[in-house]
Amino acid sequence: MKRGWRRALGASLLAVATWSAGGLSAAAGPSVPTFNQRSLQWSRDALGSDPVDTIGSAGCALTAVTMVTAAYGYSTNPQRLNRWLTAHGGYIENDLLLWRQAGAATQGAVRWQWLHVPGIVSQLKTDAQDIEDLPPQSLVEAQLDAGRLVVAEVRLSGHMHFVVITGHSGGSLYINDPWYGDRTTLQARYGTYRQAVHSAQVFYRS
Repeated sequence: MKRGWRRALGASLLAVATWSAGGLSAAAGPSVPTFNQRSLQWSRDALGSDPVDTIGSAGCALTAVTMVTAAYGYSTNPQRLNRWLTAHGGYIENDLLLWRQAGAATQGAVRWQWLHVPGIVSQLKTDAQDIEDLPPQSLVEAQLDAGRLVVAEVRLSGHMHFVVITGHSGGSLYINDPWYGDRTTLQARYGTYRQAVHSAQVFYRS
């Protein structure tokens, strides 16, 4: 979970996809491992080089990406990926995760794509794209059916938060939630897709 709108623009820059999405099905939630950003193993680690924020307090995007990469066979955890990103220019403004640079941790094995509203001109001219860019749920489901994973921006207690959408069935979207370290559905925890999701990004095999 991140604090405030300043975090929103920067955190919408983070990228990692993974090794192989072919085995994911419409109900693929259990095949994506869960990580809890508040785990005692790494929750107190500084997020990037920030003097205040930690993985536990503000590392939802980092932890979501860790789950994505681990799902495809890349051996990592939030602590290891955070250290790598800190050492390799993976953050701006101390702890705002760069989507594209995070992908470099997989040595090019994965790719990231911003999922746009159909018909909208791509906003990826710079890294400060408008995060209020919500594609329809049908487009998210099509990406999942194609064996990709989706990281969605939601709100948790009014703050920007990221979850991994791992699959779908009967209109329900399965998620792994880094704040709770569990699996549930988007609808059960955050409400309907249109109520809950503010933007979405896709991760896929290169």
